[in-house]
Amino acid sequence: MTGFVDLFTEANSALHRMDPRVKIVAVILLSLLALILSELAYLLALAAFMVLLLLIGRASLSKTMFAFSYVFRVMILIVVLWPIFDPSGATVLLELGPVKITWEGVLDGLGTAIRVFCLAAVWYILMFTTSQRDLVRALVKLGLRFDFGLSLAISLRFLPTFGATVESIKDAQRARGMELDKGGVAKRARNYLAVLVPTTVTALKTADMLSLALQSRAYGARADRTYLRELSMRPADYVALAAVAVVFALSFVGRYLLSVPL
Repeated sequence: MTGFVDLFTEANSALHRMDPRVKIVAVILLSLLALILSELAYLLALAAFMVLLLLIGRASLSKTMFAFSYVFRVMILIVVLWPIFDPSGATVLLELGPVKITWEGVLDGLGTAIRVFCLAAVWYILMFTTSQRDLVRALVKLGLRFDFGLSLAISLRFLPTFGATVESIKDAQRARGMELDKGGVAKRARNYLAVLVPTTVTALKTADMLSLALQSRAYGARADRTYLRELSMRPADYVALAAVAVVFALSFVGRYLLSVPL
């Protein structure tokens, strides 16, 4: 799977049916919770909860593996490098000259890697279970100007398109015998001009067509707007939002006001 992809997976899960405003607020609170927690046991519990949400959201396996492939690489680098650059701790596992690896450093590296997984997973869950239309609609409902929301919707819509366009142009240039990834940095930069120029021309043509399409639909002619489907909160949405808010509030109070090790 190359280029940019739309991570949204159509399904009829509880997360798909949840109000997108609730999901946005919950994602922010859970991200802050991942930053608040420092104990490995609590981070593992949060990571297990993220995995459970992924299963509930019925995310596509191919898209899930594509998204997390980059996250897993970062996690491996953290686990390997953290103990080398953080020699703090009393339990020394290995000492080679100036390099000292401690058990505490290994645990800190593992905890940081799990935190990175939680931060990535919670945002991926939002993208897996929320369509671009609903995401932008929710942001507008939360106070974002409609013009900005429309710009965001168009950007999200055409990212996969331009990703596919770039790949098509690269394949066409390779078919003509151009070796894009060979040679020095300067040579490769010159080679990629053959990709940049047609991509820019395609982007300008697309922008012109979008402008004409918006004008033909009288965009901006009226200040008031109507929507085909209005967002509405259900009892389950209030319960989910309250549960996440309570967990976050308890963790925040326990960590920073009561000094409870979390």
